[in-house]
Amino acid sequence: MTADSPSLSTPSRPLSRRGLISGAGAFAAVWGAARTVLAQPPVEASADVDPGSLLTKLVRRVTYGPTASELALAAQLGYHGYLDYQLNYTAIDDSACEARLSSLATLTMTQQEQYTQTGGATLLSNELTEATILRAIFSQRQLYQRMVEFWTDHFNIAINSEPANMLKSMDDRNVIRVHALGNFGDLLRASAHSPAMLTYLDNYLSTATNVNENYGREILELHTMGADNGYTQADVLDVSRCFSGWGYDSVATSPTRGAFRYSSTRHYNGAKTIFAGTPYQLNIAAGGGQTDGDRVLNALIAHPSTARYISLKMARWLLREDPSPSLVDRVAAVYTSTGGDIKSMIREILKPNNLASAPPKYKRPFHLMVSALRALPSNVTATSGLRGQLTSCGHRPFYWETPDGYPDTAMYWQGLILPRWNFGASLLNANISGCTVDYPAFFSGLTTAGPMLNKIEAELFAGEMPASEKARLNTYLGAGTISSTKTKEVLGVAIAAPSFQWY
Repeated sequence: MTADSPSLSTPSRPLSRRGLISGAGAFAAVWGAARTVLAQPPVEASADVDPGSLLTKLVRRVTYGPTASELALAAQLGYHGYLDYQLNYTAIDDSACEARLSSLATLTMTQQEQYTQTGGATLLSNELTEATILRAIFSQRQLYQRMVEFWTDHFNIAINSEPANMLKSMDDRNVIRVHALGNFGDLLRASAHSPAMLTYLDNYLSTATNVNENYGREILELHTMGADNGYTQADVLDVSRCFSGWGYDSVATSPTRGAFRYSSTRHYNGAKTIFAGTPYQLNIAAGGGQTDGDRVLNALIAHPSTARYISLKMARWLLREDPSPSLVDRVAAVYTSTGGDIKSMIREILKPNNLASAPPKYKRPFHLMVSALRALPSNVTATSGLRGQLTSCGHRPFYWETPDGYPDTAMYWQGLILPRWNFGASLLNANISGCTVDYPAFFSGLTTAGPMLNKIEAELFAGEMPASEKARLNTYLGAGTISSTKTKEVLGVAIAAPSFQWY
C-alpha cells in the first residue's frame, strides 16, 4: 500500500473531536495525509560525535522507548557507562518486573508440567506472549529484552501449530533468554538441540533413508551464513544428513517427554563433505553418529560468512537498515576475535561515531505500542487486549509463520499505518482490555496548551518533538482551559504523530 492509497488519505468531510479520537483515519485531520508519516524519517541536525550529545539517541536504540528515569540514568552514567550498564543485565535488579509475571504459572513449569497443565497449548502461548509484552514495557533490562526479540526473530519458531506450540516456551526460556547477550556459538548450539526448533523445521522427521532438508537449509541460510554466501545444494543435503536423527522424545508416557533425543537408528552414518573445494572444506568420515552435527555447528560458527551475516543483522537491528560494508567488516572482526561474543559486537556497533551518523529507524508495531505504554502512566493488568492490537497490526509475537522471522524494515511495516493510529485512540479511550492510562495524573496541575505540550514533548518525545508537530497539537488544543475530553484525546493524537513512529 502506498502513501497515496485512498484508504490512507485525508478524510474529505470535517470530523468532530469525538470522531477524531474514535478512528484511525481521523488522525489524518491533525497529521495530514499518511505520506507525512511514511515518506521519510524526521530530519535531524548534524550529529555531534561527542558521546555526551548522543545520550538520548543511545537510550532510544537500546530500549523500547525513553523514559524520564532512563534518561536520567544515562545522564548520570555517561554514554559508555550506560551502555555497559545495560549490557551487564544480570546486575540490574528486575525483581519488580518479575513480580508482575508471578501469576503466569507456565513460565516456571518443567516441560512435563507444561504438557499436563489443563490449559494446553493455548495457555502456554498466551502466557509466553503476555510475559514478552510485560517484560518489554516494565523490565529494567531493556537492551536484554530488545536482544531477546532480535534472536527470537533470527531463530523464529511460530507457535500457531503443533507440536512447536507445546515446546516454544522452553525454547524461549532455555535458548533465547539464556544466550541473548552471551555467545553466538552457544546460542546456535542450544537452538540446534531445541525440540521446538527441531519440530518447527521438521528435523524430527528426518531419517537416514528419508532426509528432511528443512533444518539443514535454514541453519545455513537464516541462522548462520546467509543466502548465497558460500554453500551449495550439495552442502544443504549433507548438512541435513549430519543432523538426521536429531529430534525429541515425543512419547506421552516418557519421563523425558519433550527433551532433546538423538536416535542412532535414524541417522545417516555415511561419509559426508561440506563446503567442498573451498578453504573451509569439512570432511566427515562415516560412523560419526551425533558428532556429525556437532562438527557442522563448529564449522558454521567459525565460518567468515557467519561472522559477516550475524554482524550485518545486528547492525541493522541496533543502528540502521543500511550499515556500510566497512562497519560490517569491523563488527565481523570482533565476532572472529572474540569467538562470537555478542556484547563485544554490540559495543562495536554502538560506538558513538556510528550512532551519530545513523538515521532514525521506523518502529515496528510491537515497539510502537510498548514505547507509548512506557512513556505514559500505564496500568497493564492483562495483555489480551494488547495481543489483539498486535494481531491487527500483523505483529503478535511468535506468530510469524515462516522461518525468517518478522521483517525489520520500514518498507514492510509502513503500509500498516491505520491500525497504528487506531492503537492511540483505543488506548486513551480505555478500549484495550486490561490496559488503561491515567491521563489526569499525567497532566496533573496542567490546564492550558503550553504546559501540556511541554509535558507531552518531555515524556513522549524525550524533549525532541518537532516544532511543526507541536504547533499542530497546539492548534488542536486551542486556547484557554483544556477540557477533560481534549486532555485525554491529545495523548492519542500524539502517539500517532509522525515523529513518534521513529526511534
